[in-house]
Amino acid sequence: MRVLTGLGAVRPDQMPFDVAERKGIGHPDSLADLVADSFSRRYVHLCREQFGVVPNHWVDKVNLVGAAADVRFGGYDIRKPVDGYLFGKLTEHLGGTRLPLADLFGEVARSVLVEVLGDETVLDHLRLHVNNTAGTAVDHDEQFYQPRTAAAVREVLADESVANDTVLCAGSGPRGAAAETAVWLESLLTRRDFRSRFGTGTDVKVMVVRSGAELDVTAAVPFLPGAVSTWSEYRDRLDAVQDELGTEVKQFLDGLSLPLGEARLHLNTKDVPGRGYLAPFGTSLGKGDCGAVGRGNRYNGVIEPLRPASGEAPAGKNPVHHVGKIYTAIAGDIAGRLFAHLGVYADVVVAARNGGRLDEPAYVLIRSDRPVGVAGEAIAREALGTAPSYHERFLGEDPIARFRERASA
Repeated sequence: MRVLTGLGAVRPDQMPFDVAERKGIGHPDSLADLVADSFSRRYVHLCREQFGVVPNHWVDKVNLVGAAADVRFGGYDIRKPVDGYLFGKLTEHLGGTRLPLADLFGEVARSVLVEVLGDETVLDHLRLHVNNTAGTAVDHDEQFYQPRTAAAVREVLADESVANDTVLCAGSGPRGAAAETAVWLESLLTRRDFRSRFGTGTDVKVMVVRSGAELDVTAAVPFLPGAVSTWSEYRDRLDAVQDELGTEVKQFLDGLSLPLGEARLHLNTKDVPGRGYLAPFGTSLGKGDCGAVGRGNRYNGVIEPLRPASGEAPAGKNPVHHVGKIYTAIAGDIAGRLFAHLGVYADVVVAARNGGRLDEPAYVLIRSDRPVGVAGEAIAREALGTAPSYHERFLGEDPIARFRERASA
């Protein structure tokens, strides 16, 4: 492994312009990520409990297809249910024991939707499908795909727990004011108490643009159709939300200790008289929008196009050897440690070759705002030395809790 260092990284708040976006926890793309990660986690725990091993699997292609609905002020009618698809390669049999993939997917998808949306009605309009593409191939031991015993899984993984792909994974130091504001505001808008007071849902989207000291905040806030019977009532509730958020945003920005001006706040900017953002179950998934793994927020909880980003979709990847998941997390950890221990802001890229040792990727690239020296290289090597056991961290994190905790990251 070569650790390459150089200068050139710039903290977001030191740039003249910054922008960030946060997709809400009820956005269809966020839901797809949560279902995929929750399924993988449940699958692993089930296999460990029954067999003491983690069979080969990856389910990072979960798709959610929105319902066809007739939506109006005061209510809605569902004409076609939501369809959830689990696409992936999974070990379905271990010896003579069949793993209940469809049942497990059903339990996970229903649990995620109810917890995130806070509405069990969605379960009356949900169809689920599993398409398992598992087979055998000569690039792996036969029992990598179709193990006959738990002992065989352990034996195969002892040789094959290496990088499963050639990847580039990126992570950066602390978020800037734009990203912090976007994440904080999404968290506020999707809190249960906030939603119950205003009749809103969890499929919000927040975009924050900072130009110099000026912040421009745009948010889409869905209302439950049954909570607003007329356009006039909808507007009254939206105005009430605007008034409350104006005060909350000012207090939040004052707490950032940055020389920022007053933020401009825009809500539901596509509205025209008689037409507003209504969403069955509080999500656009209830009115035809679709979600797919990898199209939501980045691993650090927000979309920041002016900072380096991995092309990987971590959700649903096998936590044991899928390096698109492992190195995305480690790249962010290295950047975080550089800032915490050395006070250095850095962008970090981990470049790995297919088949390489998990703790020995080909390159680690560190671009920082100040030299990191030998101490910075040691931090990177120490973090990567934990890669073979990193799956324990993933398995210890509830995906929904982690999504919400990103608001305080």
